[in-house]
Amino acid sequence: MNASSQTLSGVRPLHLSPQALRERNEQSYRSTCVVHGLPESTHIAVLATESSVLVTATDIDVLAEWLYVTRGPVTETVLPWGQTTYTLHASTWSDSPRFPVVPVHVSVTVPSDAPIMHEIAAAVTR
Repeated sequence: MNASSQTLSGVRPLHLSPQALRERNEQSYRSTCVVHGLPESTHIAVLATESSVLVTATDIDVLAEWLYVTRGPVTETVLPWGQTTYTLHASTWSDSPRFPVVPVHVSVTVPSDAPIMHEIAAAVTR
């Protein structure tokens, strides 16, 4: 084995297939939901990619629960047809090198004139 194929510890890095990365990221997401009691209802769509997990919820309370647990920043996207999408940029929790921390983006779209919880509004980055 040549030096370029080794890490500093002398162990060659593990390369996972795109499918294995998606499965690992979804498992990391599911584990985080179980450990922290985060919602996994039928009103949530989850898409694990090779580098993150995208969560789309129909209820703003899902975003609020993730915000309470992870304290990540929120972005606000005003859409031209009277809706606003709020996206929390968080990450999974892990205590295992087998399941590294993975970015999670939790989004919900609501009417632009809907009241938003103070905690969510305060977390919006401008």
